Amino acid sequence: MSKLFEFGMKNYKVDYHGQMNLFDGAKENYTEGTEVEISYGLIATDTNYSFYVDGQKVNAEWNAKRGYIIRFIMPAHDIEVYCTEKNIMANQRL
Repeated sequence: MSKLFEFGMKNYKVDYHGQMNLFDGAKENYTEGTEVEISYGLIATDTNYSFYVDGQKVNAEWNAKRGYIIRFIMPAHDIEVYCTEKNIMANQRL
């Protein structure tokens, strides 16, 4: 019997809202308590990005080589991870 089952730890799903391919290092499942680190590298210079984990906005760390780095501890339930984007040039007049 594996140690995960001995201690009652389970894997839970992550729903990326169809954006999983945009998050480098993303997996569909994580074991509860796992320290997760994924990155988002699809970056436009005139866009603001917000990242959400389990419905809460999270602060992402900027890395010039990897893009935005998102870190979280996997809780003991299924979660959602996604990004929203807002073009900052859309509201500016020329």
